[in-house]
Amino acid sequence: MTNPSKDFRVAILGGGMCGLVCGIGLVRAGVHVEIFEQASGFREVGAGVAIGPNALFTLKELGVLEVVLAKSDAEGPTMGGFRFISGSGAHELIYDYPATPDDVGLGVYRNASPSFLEAIVPMLDPCLVHMEQRCISVSTSSSGTHVLHFADGSTYEADLVVGADGIKSTLREFVSGQRTSPTYSNSVAYRSVLSPDALKAVKTDIMRPLCWIGNDKHIITYPVQANQKINVVVFSTDYTVPIGSVNVALPWAKPVSQDELLREYSGWGEDVNIILKEMKDPSKWCIHFLYPPLSSFVRQRVVLVGDAAHAMLPHLGSGVGQGFEDVYTLCSLLGDPRARKCHLDDVLKAYDSIRVARANMVQKMSTIKGNIVDRRGPGGGSIPQIQEQLRDIWNPIWHHDLKAEVKRAAESIYGPRGLL
Repeated sequence: MTNPSKDFRVAILGGGMCGLVCGIGLVRAGVHVEIFEQASGFREVGAGVAIGPNALFTLKELGVLEVVLAKSDAEGPTMGGFRFISGSGAHELIYDYPATPDDVGLGVYRNASPSFLEAIVPMLDPCLVHMEQRCISVSTSSSGTHVLHFADGSTYEADLVVGADGIKSTLREFVSGQRTSPTYSNSVAYRSVLSPDALKAVKTDIMRPLCWIGNDKHIITYPVQANQKINVVVFSTDYTVPIGSVNVALPWAKPVSQDELLREYSGWGEDVNIILKEMKDPSKWCIHFLYPPLSSFVRQRVVLVGDAAHAMLPHLGSGVGQGFEDVYTLCSLLGDPRARKCHLDDVLKAYDSIRVARANMVQKMSTIKGNIVDRRGPGGGSIPQIQEQLRDIWNPIWHHDLKAEVKRAAESIYGPRGLL
């Protein structure tokens, strides 16, 4: 690791994927960083995440991709697009999303070992990471620094604070100036991981990523762990009530009976029934997101990244990728050799101008994608209409030139001699 060479200190709240990658990127750039995590150990929540071409680029630039690949079950990034098929009848093909040689990605199965976090944690000096530190508030000192206040009575003062503390972010209220609790999306997801051997009777090729389309419901299946398992996510949405009108008590995820799942999908096709009957002990997740979206991710010298800034629905598999784009943007601007404390405000202004519009666009498109595959898309629910709405839907996400955008921002702050 690089010895700190910058004249400012950064505190990162949250030791998840985005928080740790941000810490690694900033340390490599010579920034003094301290990371605070409320849990007693590193853990990941959820079954898995998709890392698309845009996210792979950021991980490579931040110096962590090779480490992640070395610990991954996969041999490397793979090319492949989703096939969209009917969930009923004989499961006819609706749309085969075309994949180009540039459309490569990586699936990270969070419940497998070694995980993403286990791969990158050794890249950080343990002295920089503080566990069991639950932040309860942040304040501003008379000198303009920020002070994190923790439940145990301790505090930490930094020149800049990065909120990577997830969908239930403590720092979001400070940034937005009001309480911004996650909103229930009226969608639930039943999750399970199955063996391909248990699904031999399925006639559809389940070794391809599949989206099984139905009315107000859809199912996602795709192989993980080098094709040793099939991840299954079964979505059901209530479109009869407004978003935000239903409050869900904690916990948002809990085990449910298989009977509930079979009732929800009564009347679907034969292959779907085979899959659902193998889901012996499904878990049910009430899906929340940040709605309405934030208009800014920055206040004073507190900045949000990842789900703290723009928690979104999972229907494009792009939530963590947007978090990595946040981190890449922040680390690139703060890591410029000319960056000093006097530049922090300009850096955060540039970060906000780059990230808010793009992340909120992806969040909106993720919601629309879920509506499309539930036959509730804005362009209609017929097969030709679904095909048209799905065409190129990932292109603006996967093939955005973030590097050029960040380079322009760096030139506006430091002049045209940046190293990007």
